[in-house]
Amino acid sequence: MNKVKNALVLMFIAIFISSCSKDDLKTQRDNVTQLPNDVTKLYVEKGNTKSNKVILYSNGGPDSKLSTDYFDDLNFSEFHEVYVHQTNTYNKRVIVGLNENLTFERAIKEDQVSVKILYRVIEHFRKQGKEVYVVGHSFGAVLIPSLIAEYKPKVKKYLIMAGRLDFPDLVWQGFRDRKSYIFKEGVTPTPENFSSDISEVEKKESYAKFRLQAGFGKNRYTQLLKDIDLSNVIYAFGEKDEAVGRLTNKEINFLTTHKATVYKVPDGSHSSMFESPHKEKLKKLMFD
Repeated sequence: MNKVKNALVLMFIAIFISSCSKDDLKTQRDNVTQLPNDVTKLYVEKGNTKSNKVILYSNGGPDSKLSTDYFDDLNFSEFHEVYVHQTNTYNKRVIVGLNENLTFERAIKEDQVSVKILYRVIEHFRKQGKEVYVVGHSFGAVLIPSLIAEYKPKVKKYLIMAGRLDFPDLVWQGFRDRKSYIFKEGVTPTPENFSSDISEVEKKESYAKFRLQAGFGKNRYTQLLKDIDLSNVIYAFGEKDEAVGRLTNKEINFLTTHKATVYKVPDGSHSSMFESPHKEKLKKLMFD
């Protein structure tokens, strides 16, 4: 009798735990990341914090951990360097917790929170009287145009590297549907399969990353930015960038007609702008 009673108790406990787990997952699915009132919790700083020039970094990825050496190769350490969180690094549950359960609708909302974070940090340092510069690469490079379109913050210069203004529908919709693409020779969208050594956990987390990428990739920035002066934007791209593809002539023409400076790395890859002589030339464009 006691064995039956104990078995029933264990069964009810298991049902309760299962129910709580499902409720917790539903809460994670439904509740978009909430930000603190304290803006200093939204970034990590380094470099010369006394400099009047502050460089706000928007990392590539998206990742679940904020890398604070991502842009070290640019050699901006004489300035105040600030690594700004994205929702996926501030709230690790977006990728690590939700992983394959992150819906596209939730991903779009989380991307909007990432944009809001960057804007809040910009305003925080502007109020201190600092000259604000914003630098982004890859995922950060598709986040920044959304910032410009939505908030139009007063920034001295933007350096946007290895991004796109208008991703092909095939690509962003593929990422939305949890399918990865690369651009052969920087031009041709080509499906990419997971490598054989990737774990199931890594694969599920990649699905969340794909949808965060698609959340920005769906934006048509040539439309969203059409009435904005981009004279404070430096846009660098690699001619053979297989991760996001090279800029099309339409994208280049849009940037130049809106007064942006376009910097092409001939035969360049996704990260060639971090290498010499390009990083020195980009630094000169930023600060001279």
